[in-house]
Amino acid sequence: MAAVERRDYAAAVAEFKPLAEQGMPEAQVNLGNLYMKGLGVPLDYVEARHWYEQAARQGNATAESKLGILYYYGLGTQVDMSKAARWFGKAAEHGDASAQAVLGTLYASGNGVDKDNAQAYFWYTLAAEQGNQNAIDAKNSLIDEMAPGEVAEALDRLAEWQKQKDAAQVSSLDEQPKAKKSTPRRSQEKPKGKKSKDRSP
Repeated sequence: MAAVERRDYAAAVAEFKPLAEQGMPEAQVNLGNLYMKGLGVPLDYVEARHWYEQAARQGNATAESKLGILYYYGLGTQVDMSKAARWFGKAAEHGDASAQAVLGTLYASGNGVDKDNAQAYFWYTLAAEQGNQNAIDAKNSLIDEMAPGEVAEALDRLAEWQKQKDAAQVSSLDEQPKAKKSTPRRSQEKPKGKKSKDRSP
């Protein structure tokens, strides 16, 4: 990352590419970013998509969100709102706030997915909880359009999400190795020998 910070993008490519080829998702995302912006390499959305796909297969939320952007705007591919929604959905599930906000917009408009105000509210809320201002504003606008039943459905989904999140955290804690209890050391003092009886007459 030092090469990127000093804006030596050719050096950044040389740094990230071997790591990306070895399968490191962070390096794959960084290399994809360089291709997407044409920094240190010719701008190439197809090559960017290749590296994002490699990282996304390993569950990298940033890569999943980037793929959503490529399909949303048709960069290096045809516009495909269904695929965009699918990739934004994966990133949203992995906690990416920007993807959650975009997914909320897709559900609110019925773009790439069936229109679903409850789902839109659900994703806007998760993004808003992470401080995403676009989601905060969109959520406040959406609630005026929602029927009481839709709000109740969204709240039920949020409660279930929190329940699953809490359960996952508990499971993670249970899987952590427990520290062994220290047992008090026994006294190292040797037992005293018995005194022999005086058998003299």
